[in-house]
Amino acid sequence: MRRNILKICLLGGAALCLGWSAHAADALKIIVPFAAGGPADQIARIITPALSSALGKPVVVDNRGGAGGTVGVSAAVKSLPDGQTIVLTTSSLVLSAGTSANLPYNPRKDLEPVFLLGEVQTMLAVRPSLGVNSLAELVAKAKSTKLNYGSTGVGGTMHVGAELFSKVADAPMVHIPYRGAAPALVDLMSGTLDVVNADVPVLKAYIKDGRVKGLVIFDTKRSPHLPDVPTAAEAGMPLLQMTNWYGVLVPAGVPADVRQKLAQALAQVVAQPEVAAKLAEAGFSNPRDSAGFKARLDADFERWIPWLKEAKIQTD
Repeated sequence: MRRNILKICLLGGAALCLGWSAHAADALKIIVPFAAGGPADQIARIITPALSSALGKPVVVDNRGGAGGTVGVSAAVKSLPDGQTIVLTTSSLVLSAGTSANLPYNPRKDLEPVFLLGEVQTMLAVRPSLGVNSLAELVAKAKSTKLNYGSTGVGGTMHVGAELFSKVADAPMVHIPYRGAAPALVDLMSGTLDVVNADVPVLKAYIKDGRVKGLVIFDTKRSPHLPDVPTAAEAGMPLLQMTNWYGVLVPAGVPADVRQKLAQALAQVVAQPEVAAKLAEAGFSNPRDSAGFKARLDADFERWIPWLKEAKIQTD
């Protein structure tokens, strides 16, 4: 993949800053549909300086949090299709389409994928005082005791990941929504909350210092950040598969050549050693070009929309 990214960069080369558009003097706006300080915002700020250099123009981050990301995505969809506004979002784009019948946009028609910055593994973790040390022990506990789990709200990745475990294990748990991952983790560590599903980078520091117990990685391979935590198959539940992606999209109607320049610039950015190191530390892997990103989106829509409807996970 790295060779492919470098090839894209060479093909784009210095031309990235030439013939961009009549708006070359204007700043590129990255809408992040989540609050400042969150994972998506942090990733946006990692890539912004290098993206500004690659495009030869200012790049600004515009946080538009609310409604699980739909407020910011809606703003991006309504923006002019001139390539001056992009949106950096996550797998929540797909999940919201499966949990809400009243979205103000159609994510498959109103947005065009530009570049997938990377995928992040997710995992299941518990409070140490719960007294379970394996996924099998958690299943047994959940079937004998009414456990709870926290999330950032209905239809978010934390909610869907925990419900995936609950359905596969046939062990219902009580959902407690929070305004963000941080307060949920505070309650997990204080003993108020029993279980969370979250991105590996969100949990790794707490697991390493013993404040949280990691049980399983929702993937086919172990995390390099937490090599002692087993995969879903190793833990006896191979159906627990879920990675969270972070990608850049533009509103439908942006000219193909503008989308291509954006994709080339982003490929150049993630290939830079300093940026690549920061993304790797954040748990990112497997960046993809526009075609690869579209393939991931299509696969996610085909998997999660029917599953969410069957699981009756709805926000309205």
